[in-house]
Amino acid sequence: MDVEHVVSAIKENFEKLDEVISELKSELESKIEEIRRLNINIDVDELTEFLKEPYCILPKKKDQFWVIVPKFVDFYVGWLEHETRSYNIFTINRYTQWITELPREIKDRLKFEERPPFKVFDGVLLTGKEHQDEAWRRYRDFLNRRVGDDRIQIKRGFEFKLIAKLIEDGILPFVPRPVEESDLRAWDKIKLRDYQQEAWERFLETGAVGLFYPFGAGKSFFGLYALGRIKGRKLVVVPYLTTVEQWKERIEEYIPEFEDEIDVYTYQSFHKIKDKDYVLTVFDEVHHLPAPTYIRLATVKTKYRIGLSGSPFREDGNENYIFALTGFPIGVDWRKFISRGIIAKPKFTLYLVKNKTAKIKKLEELLRIPVKTIIFCDSISFGEELSKKLQIPFVHGGVKKDRLDVIRTSTHVVVSRVGDEGISIPEVERVIEVDFLYGSRMQESQRFGRLMHSKEKEPQHIIIMTEEEFEKYEKRLYAITERGFRVEIVR
Repeated sequence: MDVEHVVSAIKENFEKLDEVISELKSELESKIEEIRRLNINIDVDELTEFLKEPYCILPKKKDQFWVIVPKFVDFYVGWLEHETRSYNIFTINRYTQWITELPREIKDRLKFEERPPFKVFDGVLLTGKEHQDEAWRRYRDFLNRRVGDDRIQIKRGFEFKLIAKLIEDGILPFVPRPVEESDLRAWDKIKLRDYQQEAWERFLETGAVGLFYPFGAGKSFFGLYALGRIKGRKLVVVPYLTTVEQWKERIEEYIPEFEDEIDVYTYQSFHKIKDKDYVLTVFDEVHHLPAPTYIRLATVKTKYRIGLSGSPFREDGNENYIFALTGFPIGVDWRKFISRGIIAKPKFTLYLVKNKTAKIKKLEELLRIPVKTIIFCDSISFGEELSKKLQIPFVHGGVKKDRLDVIRTSTHVVVSRVGDEGISIPEVERVIEVDFLYGSRMQESQRFGRLMHSKEKEPQHIIIMTEEEFEKYEKRLYAITERGFRVEIVR
C-alpha cells in the first residue's frame, strides 16, 4: 500500500511538472512572437543553442580570459572588468577559482596548462627531480643555488617575490604547517557557523589561510576565535586607528581573558613590531599588505598567519601578492550567503546631479528621513563644509579619540575614508557617498560592505555623483554589479 502511495505521488508530481514546463514553453513562444512583431527575426534553433551556453569566452592573455555575458543573464564569474549597456565582461584567471568555484563547463573549456607542483619551504624551492631544471630556468632571478637534485635555495629576501610569481603562474606553493596541539587551548566561548568551522579545520591543517568571505559573514569573529584558541603572543594588524578601536573593543567584549596576549597595530607600525615574535598574526583587510610601504610586515616573525578581506583585489593588479602573503585561500560565493540570510542585501541607488551644489541639495533632501546614516566624504574640506551646514559631526584622520562612539551615537555622521574598512555598526540603515577616491572599486566594495553588517534586511546604499564623475569613474560601480546587485540610476 505504501509503495502504491509513493508511486501515485511521484506520478502526480510529474504531471504538475509537465504542466509547468508547458506553461513556460507557451510563455516563451508568446514572447518570441512579440519580438517578431517588432520585425526582429528570432531563430528558435539558435536561441536554443544560446540557452545551453549563454556566454562567450575569449582569450585575453596567457592564462587569462574574458567571459562576455548578456546583462539579462543572471551569471557572474571572476572579476567584472567592464560593462556596456548590453553586456558584462568578466576576467578570469587561475587564482579566480581559489576564491569562488568556477562552473565545471567553464573549467573544462579553459583547460589551464598543468603546472609543476612546486613548493616553498624555509627558504628553499622544492622542485622534485623531474622539474628542477625547469624551475631553475623559469625562476632563475629568485634563486641562488641548487641543493641536491630536487630543491633549489632561494636568494635571501626573495622568498615572497618568488611565491607571488608562482601564484601568478597558477601554482599554490605553500607547504602546510599544521597547528601543533601544544599551541591550542580548550576554549569555546565563540561558536562558529558551519562554514567558519570548515575554515577553522583548514587552518588547523595548514597554519596559514586567507579568508575572503563577504562583508558581514563573520571574518572578524573567525579571527577572534583564533585569537582565543591559540596560546601565546598574538598580533592583529589593521589599516586605521578606527579599526584599532574596533578590534580592542571586540577583544575586550569576547575574549577579555586573553587581552594581555594580543597586540593591535596599524599597517604603519612595522617599526614597533619588527623585533617581536608571535605565535599568530591576523592581517585584517589584508589587501593592504602588498602596498610597497606595508609589505615589510610580511616578514614579521610569526608561526601561524590568517588574512581577512571581503575585497581581495587591488587597483595596481597585485592580487597575487594578497594570496602570497597570507596562505591557502578560502572563499564562498556571495549569493550563497545572501540566500541563507547570513548577510544583508542592500538596495543600491545612484543619483546623477549637475554639480557640487546639487549634491548638497540632494543630500539635504535624503536626510529628511531620519534613519541611521553614514555619509562618506573623502575630501576633508568638503566634509567640514557638510558638517557645518548640516550641523552633524565629521569623523576624519584628525579625530584621534572616540571615533567609533561618535559614529555609533550620531543619527547622521560624515566620515572620511578612515571609516571605509573594518568597522561594524549593525544599527546603520543607510550609507550615502558624496565624495570618493575616483574609480576605486576596492573602496566602493568596502563602503557598501559596511551595510552587510546591518540588522536591516534591505539597507540603502546611495551614491551621489555629478554627470562628469559618472563618466570618469563609472568603473567603481562594477564592485557592486559584479556581485550580482543592481544599481538604480536616477537623473
